[in-house]
Amino acid sequence: MTPELTAAGLSVEQVANVALLAVAHSDAYAATAHLVSLMGGLPVPSEDPKDFWFRLWQASGSAIFMPPNITSQVLRALNGDGTGLAYQLLSALEEMDQEQRAAAGLVIGQALEANGVSGYRQVKLGEWWLRDAEATSWRVVYAAQKTSSVDGQIDFQQGWRQR
Repeated sequence: MTPELTAAGLSVEQVANVALLAVAHSDAYAATAHLVSLMGGLPVPSEDPKDFWFRLWQASGSAIFMPPNITSQVLRALNGDGTGLAYQLLSALEEMDQEQRAAAGLVIGQALEANGVSGYRQVKLGEWWLRDAEATSWRVVYAAQKTSSVDGQIDFQQGWRQR
């Protein structure tokens, strides 16, 4: 379907199929939007060689957090496809040990507090951000793996209605 196509040119069944397909993808879009929101709460990369992203890389031990390694996936997520960013974040988080995760959480918590999120200890802010980013990344990845065709959604609905 092209953006120029008007609803007047569609049958009721075609409109219903478009709606069903949109619902099938809505969880992926919502999770991607939340992942972008989480990233938006962190400082943007800067020219400072020891900026937030450098400190996060050092704390986490993961080069995934260096802007050259994550920028293209952040930009894709901004355009609605968060799968690559989600995979990168899950990989980085999976590779961290507890000490690295705590250190990364502190760096993130300091950044969040500097951006106006306050009232809690920096280490807790960072821990919550990491847990949220991990769970949200999983939702993006999971949504990308499941059946998202109209026929698949219809089969799913009919299967449950027959029980």
